[in-house]
Amino acid sequence: MDTNDKILIEAFKGGDPRKRDWALYQMYKNSDLRASVSIYIRGLGGKQEDVEDIFQEAIILFDRNLRSGVYRGESSLKTYFIGMVKWLWLGVMRKKNIKAEEFHPEMIGLEVDGPEQGMIAREKQAYFESVISKLGAQCKELLSYYKLDYTMKEIALLMDFSSPEMAKKQAYRCREKLKSYLADQKDYLQKFFNC
Repeated sequence: MDTNDKILIEAFKGGDPRKRDWALYQMYKNSDLRASVSIYIRGLGGKQEDVEDIFQEAIILFDRNLRSGVYRGESSLKTYFIGMVKWLWLGVMRKKNIKAEEFHPEMIGLEVDGPEQGMIAREKQAYFESVISKLGAQCKELLSYYKLDYTMKEIALLMDFSSPEMAKKQAYRCREKLKSYLADQKDYLQKFFNC
């Protein structure tokens, strides 16, 4: 953990409100942090207002987590903060999708001729979403970018990989995990989905 992180953590956790205000101000005015948040949210279709809203929410949650001991020092403060931003933004996206978008099976290549086919299509989508969730948070996030045709350079930037090559390796590993899991579920897939 670097010295700046230690100073900020002590300021957040200490009982002096002036030091806590100072630490909050340091996070709030950090242009590198704001740029990372903006790149992430704007890269996923958010607007500048979304960037500001999520940044504010993340600051509040960040402060609470530091003071209550939720943050355990396993990552830098920046990495931890960006992780919270990602979690908050994915929550916003989920809510928007539920309210604003209806499921369209044809979007994933399924023909729908009636209510029964629509139900089967929804079951397939729910099944594949549950499978992706079982691969872990990092694979779930990476595969969602991959599905949206993000470049490896963009994925590396969004997920803090050291290079596009590292993002490509991780994408390969995640795809292999997915294939392996689906191979283990072959009987289930054949029985319920006629795959």
